[in-house]
Amino acid sequence: MLWGGRFSKDPKKNVLLFNSAENILVDEKLVEYDILGSIAHVKMLGKQKILKAEETEELLRALNELLQEWKTGKFKLDPNLEDVHMNVEVAVTKKTPHGKKMHTARSRNDQVNLDLRLYMRDEIKNLIGFLKNLQKSLEIQGKLKVDIPAHTHTRVAQPITNKFWGDGYSVSFEKDIERLEQLYKRVNKNPLGACAISGTSWNIDRDYTAKLLGFDSVEENSLETISSRGELESELVFVCSLVATQLSRIAEDLIWLSYVGLIELPEEYCTGSSIMPNKMNPDPLELIRGRTGRVYGNLLALLTIMKATPTGHNADTQETKRLAMDSVEIVKSCLQMSAEIIVLIKWNQKKAKELIDQGYAKATLLADKLAMEGMSFREAHEKVGSLVKKLQKEGKYLEDELK
Repeated sequence: MLWGGRFSKDPKKNVLLFNSAENILVDEKLVEYDILGSIAHVKMLGKQKILKAEETEELLRALNELLQEWKTGKFKLDPNLEDVHMNVEVAVTKKTPHGKKMHTARSRNDQVNLDLRLYMRDEIKNLIGFLKNLQKSLEIQGKLKVDIPAHTHTRVAQPITNKFWGDGYSVSFEKDIERLEQLYKRVNKNPLGACAISGTSWNIDRDYTAKLLGFDSVEENSLETISSRGELESELVFVCSLVATQLSRIAEDLIWLSYVGLIELPEEYCTGSSIMPNKMNPDPLELIRGRTGRVYGNLLALLTIMKATPTGHNADTQETKRLAMDSVEIVKSCLQMSAEIIVLIKWNQKKAKELIDQGYAKATLLADKLAMEGMSFREAHEKVGSLVKKLQKEGKYLEDELK
C-alpha cells in the first residue's frame, strides 16, 4: 500500500473490497481527468524546481503514455489499489521510479476534488448541449401551427397553439441552462493546493496549475475546499432534478394527450404487450417519469450524506460520485429520448377542434369581449357561464353563438 508505513498489518481483502469495489467502477469515469490533473501538477512542480528537469520530463512521458494506454483499453483499474489516484501513481511508478515523487504537495483529498470538477465541467457543457437539442425539437414540432386546448385541473381551459405549448417548456429549459452556466462558474475554480485540508508548505504555484487546467481562478480557503466536498455535486444534481421534473411533465403530457387522441406518438418509440395484441405502450415516456424519481432520490441521498460530516475530509463523500454521475447519465438519456420523440409527434387538428368546442374553451374570450363592450367582468362571467350551461343541455357549442 502507498500509505502502509504507519501500519503493521495489511488491511483485510474484504475491507478493501468494501471500500473500493464499487468506487473503482465509478472512478473509471475519472481516469482521464486524473491523468490530466497529474500532468498539470507535475509541470507545476517542475516549474517551481520542486522536481528536477529530467524527473519532470520522465514523469510527463510516463503520464502521456498511460493516457494513451487508457484510451486504447490497455490500462485497467485494480480495485486492490483503492481508487483511480493510486492506480495512476502505481502505473506511472512502474514506468519511472520518479513516480514516487508525483504526489509531492498533493493529497487525494484535493486530487479527487479536482477530478470531479473537471468531470462536472464537461458534463455541464454536455447537459447544456442536450437541453438546446431538445429546445430545437420543441421548435420544430411547433412549425405546423395547430390550435389545441390548454388544460387546468386536467379540464379544458382555453385555446392555445402547439407552438405556445412547446415554447413554454423551452423557456423553462432556458432557465435550467442559466442555472448550469452559473454552476459552471462555481465549479471552474482550481482546488489543487488545498491538499489534505490545510494547504502545503511547498512553494507551489496554484495560479499556474489553474491556467494549465483552464480554471478561471483558485479556491482560496483550503479548509472550505475540502470540507465542502459534495456541495457542487449536490447543486448539479439539484439542477438535474429540475430538468427531470420538466421532462417528466412533458412525458405525462404526451402520454395523456395521446390517450385522448390529440396527438399520435411515433410507433417506433412504443412497445407492445406479450399477451394483448392490441396494445401500443409509451414505455420510453413512462420510464422518463420513473427515472425522475431516481434523480430525486440521488439528491436526497447527497444532502443526507453531507449533513452529518464534520469539518474536513470524510470517506462518506466517496458516495457522492456515484450519485452525481448516475443523475447526469439519467438526465442526458432522458433529454435525448424526449427530443427524438417530440420531433415526431403528430397533432390531430380535427380532435383538437372537437375538444376546444366540447370544452367551451373560448368562454373566457367571450366574457372578455362583453367586458370590453362595457359590461362588468363579473356580470360577463355570470352571463357566459349561464350560456355554457344552456348550450351543454342543447348539445350546442359556443362556436355556434359566435358566428
